[in-house]
Amino acid sequence: MQVQSRREPMPAVGSTTTAARTPRGQLRLAGLRHPFRWGAAAPVIDTIALARQLAGPLGIGSIESLAPRTTSAHQLSLDAIGPHRIAAWVGSALAITGGLVPVPTLYLVRGGWLEWEGQDRRERLQPGGVLYLNSPSYRLRSGVCSVVAIAFDPLRLEAQIHKLAAAGLGEEACRKVLAQSVLGGQSGESWGPLVQAISSLLDLFERLVLTDPRLVPRLELDRLLERLVVTLLLAAAGGLEALDMAGAGALPPPRDAIFEALLVRIRAHLAQPINLATLEGWSQRSRRDLQVVFRDRLGCTPMQWVRRERLRRARLRLEQPAPSDTVASIASACGYLSASRFSADFRREFRCTPSQLLQAHHTARTPLRTEK
Repeated sequence: MQVQSRREPMPAVGSTTTAARTPRGQLRLAGLRHPFRWGAAAPVIDTIALARQLAGPLGIGSIESLAPRTTSAHQLSLDAIGPHRIAAWVGSALAITGGLVPVPTLYLVRGGWLEWEGQDRRERLQPGGVLYLNSPSYRLRSGVCSVVAIAFDPLRLEAQIHKLAAAGLGEEACRKVLAQSVLGGQSGESWGPLVQAISSLLDLFERLVLTDPRLVPRLELDRLLERLVVTLLLAAAGGLEALDMAGAGALPPPRDAIFEALLVRIRAHLAQPINLATLEGWSQRSRRDLQVVFRDRLGCTPMQWVRRERLRRARLRLEQPAPSDTVASIASACGYLSASRFSADFRREFRCTPSQLLQAHHTARTPLRTEK
């Protein structure tokens, strides 16, 4: 049975960070502001429970206490802003490793410190710093800290990149931007205002969910957050001047309504057999024209794009499976006639098997046993 802590005012963010767990099971943190709506009344959970609840939304592989001889206690809030999952927690020192599949995630440090190790780099973030990761190969360490983490829908971020970036930016270039690791808010960086804007937007979201949650979708805070994060990624990839040059380097190609409608139709019929003859009929274009326009707009062939969309759809299903879902049923629902072919394509694209991902998320959803 989880112990509910009493509602008490929490001190503002500061540099002093101490933690202790009282006999009543109440987590007390000095100098850290608790995240989001639950405040001091959030239930206290241990490291194992924290790992299970964060594995799904953040794609985390494991969480370990850095002080195993002492009692670890954490308060966790889970929320969503549009399709993006938000996890915010206050707790003791941790070591976090990435999972099987990369999930684009932005970490914002509100108190304490968070250290990132990956790509032969090691950086420490102080309060106000952000870290963007989209790789399964990383390790995070923290002291007693308060952290907000946002796991983004990768398709929504990619759509925003196409809107904000230079004309003709191919799909491969978009993937490279989304796959980079970015630290923001550190001293001397030119995109500090972007980090401040992201932090302010999260503060606004926190206030709205406490006062009038209906304003969150009305103000389209999820879209605004996507634009800010994508702008940060583009600025980190090419400098802020790259954003000014994005629209000035070349005039964008004329909007092709037929091509846009074709993409929408493909996504709506991914479960059905699709070949070049099908695409010719839907678009009233020749195969050669389709090859050229897909290569120019998306950097791949038509059937390569169809395969990628099927695999992305399948990954989303595997990350949020229904109790009855199997690898074979998801493969069929995403247009694969052969489960073995689906598994081979999926492993080539995401560097893990569908069964591994499905098992990981089924395990993460297993209810925790509580002591009576």
